[in-house]
Amino acid sequence: MKKPLLSLGLGLVSSFVTSTAFAVQSAPITENSKVKWSQVIEDPFDGTVVYDKHFAGDFTFVSSWSKQGIRTTYTQKKSILSGYETAWVDRWVPDYDCKRKKERKDDDCKHKQRLESYPTQKPVYEAFYIDHIPRKILFAIAGKIYTYESGSVVPELASALSTAPNENMRIRLEWQNGRTTDMPIGQGTVRAWRTIFSSQKS
Repeated sequence: MKKPLLSLGLGLVSSFVTSTAFAVQSAPITENSKVKWSQVIEDPFDGTVVYDKHFAGDFTFVSSWSKQGIRTTYTQKKSILSGYETAWVDRWVPDYDCKRKKERKDDDCKHKQRLESYPTQKPVYEAFYIDHIPRKILFAIAGKIYTYESGSVVPELASALSTAPNENMRIRLEWQNGRTTDMPIGQGTVRAWRTIFSSQKS
């Protein structure tokens, strides 16, 4: 999924990288989407759905949850040094010419300072997003592990989601290389699963 470009410092974004091989579909929303987060809504494409968002300084994780499927996108925010530019910085320095101004005495000039500007090299960063789509999602509910990979949510998983404890939940994302990342899902979204998945029990 291509995203709006991000700038850091004085640099402009000119590049991005996206992942291509995945089983779980990418989320239909981004962190900046104007949607109601963690609330059950009706979508013309996904039907009854809830959207969830979790973010930190260097990543955002968004997800959508419906009977038709669970869709997620893990977005990393990265930057590279693209060069330097000259910037002028002000600093206070002793005013050694004080005595020559109006014939002041040494004591009058002891703590006198003047403002001067000097050039310095300021780094310029080029920033970009990298989207990652997990291969599968793992759930630990009531002592049992459930797995979601693609397509509609199967009745067994739907039943587990609809009866999950009314609290924040930690899910596990498994990537193409076999590594995993644990991610929290907010209590409001977990509560919304009861409405979305309750009629799809086995």
